[in-house]
This record gives sequence, structure tokens and C-alpha cells, in this order.
Amino acid sequence: MTNATRTSWKTLPPPKERARLNVPEIFSDATAERMLTGHIPEDMDDKWFIYAEDGWLHFHRSWTGAHIFALRLDGSSAGVRVIDAWASRDVEQYTSTDIELDKERLLRLVHRYFGQ
Repeated sequence: MTNATRTSWKTLPPPKERARLNVPEIFSDATAERMLTGHIPEDMDDKWFIYAEDGWLHFHRSWTGAHIFALRLDGSSAGVRVIDAWASRDVEQYTSTDIELDKERLLRLVHRYFGQ
């Protein structure tokens, strides 16, 4: 399996408008290892491209390249914890304004693609 990198797919730069998300999650070392490999879409139904870079896990919409979410990860004695997270607030790329819904969406994506 090939690790996803920024150049594995079309991506747009991070948005200037962002909302900070409080995501007090700790992931197992095994889940974190899968997260660091990222995810490259395999077909048109796969809506997300995900890659790790400089301690951040970046989530882009696969069709547009829009940078929607990011998680900053750091090791802890219990696994890997989230130390920072944000959601886009660029209304031309992402229309959500609900912090709690964004946290749920982000965690659903992590669990869908990388398990727990």
C-alpha cells in the first residue's frame, strides 16, 4: 500500500477562514499508524482524500480538492491524541457553520477510513 502525500491528489491550500474544533480524542497506536498512511480515493464514489504531513492529518474533498478538516496529532502514553483541529469556514468550499456537527463528521471520517 502506498502512503498518501500532498501530491497524490489534487488539493487546494488550507482556507484562511477556519473554526477551531475541540476534539479530545485519543487513538490507539494501530489506528494512528493507519491514519499516517492516509487515504487515496479509488473511485468516484469515494469523496475524501486524506494525507498526513508535519504532524497534521489533512482532509480534502476528492472532487474539488477543497481542504475541509485538519487534525494535529501528538503521541501520548495511552496512544496518539488530538492536540488541535479545525474545520473550514470558507463558504465557497464548505457551508457548515455547526461546530458540533463538524466534530461528529470529522470523527466519523476517521473511524470510517482508519477504524479505532
